[in-house]
Amino acid sequence: MINRTAFYGLALFTAVLQTCFGFFAGFVKGFSPYLHIFGKLAGATSIATWIWLSVLMHYNRRPLSTHPFARSLAHFTSFIILTGIWTALAIMIASQMAYECSVHDLWCAVGCFSSALGFLTSIFSAIAATLVYQAAMTSGAGLEVNVAQASRRATDIDL
Repeated sequence: MINRTAFYGLALFTAVLQTCFGFFAGFVKGFSPYLHIFGKLAGATSIATWIWLSVLMHYNRRPLSTHPFARSLAHFTSFIILTGIWTALAIMIASQMAYECSVHDLWCAVGCFSSALGFLTSIFSAIAATLVYQAAMTSGAGLEVNVAQASRRATDIDL
């Protein structure tokens, strides 16, 4: 079975990188009319993303916890929301690349990389949401089950 924690970590990693490249793209005075806004928005959103993913990872391996953040529903909902947010931000940044890349300078690469990181965060979040959902449904208790218990049951069933 594919480990959901790996995708938590990958989403966290790309969000941390996005903090640097999003703000870098945001504070550049290039040729696009909105990249400075979208870059700052991506940088700020990435800070919130990696803080929230750190909270989720804190409750990720606590099978006896009854805290709401330890439930599959919290993890699934969080990753679905992150998927939508990061897809939208990546599209916003990508929409500005025609302006930046027409002059073939460094800011084209920064913007493209920032957009790619947004898409990667979205993809990793979607995969994590899928894995959480599959484990919860396989457990038989639905999304109210503890996320660590759901994964253990899904692993036991797959073996």
